[in-house]
Amino acid sequence: MLDWTERTRDPNHGETRRWVLRELLARREIHTDRDLMDLVTGRLEGKRVLDVGVVSHTMDYVTREGWRHALIAQHAGYCLGIDILADEVDRLRASGYNVRVADATSDEDLGERFEVVFIGDVLEHVDNPVRLLAFARRHLEPGGMVLVITPNPFSRKFYRRLARENTMVVNLDHVAWITPSMALEIGRRAGLELRRYHLAKRLPANPLVRAIRRAGRWFRPVEFSYPDFLYEFVLAGKRTADPRATVTRPRP
Repeated sequence: MLDWTERTRDPNHGETRRWVLRELLARREIHTDRDLMDLVTGRLEGKRVLDVGVVSHTMDYVTREGWRHALIAQHAGYCLGIDILADEVDRLRASGYNVRVADATSDEDLGERFEVVFIGDVLEHVDNPVRLLAFARRHLEPGGMVLVITPNPFSRKFYRRLARENTMVVNLDHVAWITPSMALEIGRRAGLELRRYHLAKRLPANPLVRAIRRAGRWFRPVEFSYPDFLYEFVLAGKRTADPRATVTRPRP
């Protein structure tokens, strides 16, 4: 497990920070042939899945095309969705979805275990993100994974908004940004290891446009181009088999 506290008690220790940076970059994967949810559904296809925060704020989002829980339920072999919004959960259950009311930052045990726990744009909303990941960990089967989507605050999307509005006003329910080093630390405190993190956005099919986009990454940080992070956690000290783990991946 990548645990900086085994090297030093000083979180600003220069060599330890450089070590963490090298490790994080080695765990970063960039996908230009698919979108973020394509990547997620590929990871959970046919598996037992717990989807945390299914309502996405209000029922208005439920009726929109691309509502995530419908997509996840379609691809999973078995899917249970949870949310704290009781009225909305009741309406979803009446529509045939397997959902229940539960607080994913509590000590509750749902009585089921899952191969994948999916947390889509929830981590930045909760009072205690460590408790949220601890809840996810509690419900993992051996060898399972936790997939977390959260906004990338240093992306072009937010820079443009800052430039336009002169200050940053985003989703009014957000209480935090979760960068890769923060995800690493939140996972460590919850007993999870950040196995890798993903940046995914499908590039245009035009070869010239794709070449220009790729070339642009040499002149600005690659993460500037991706509005979201997908963090992939596993049980600390219990890596699942991954044949790609020893492969050196060139910069796209």
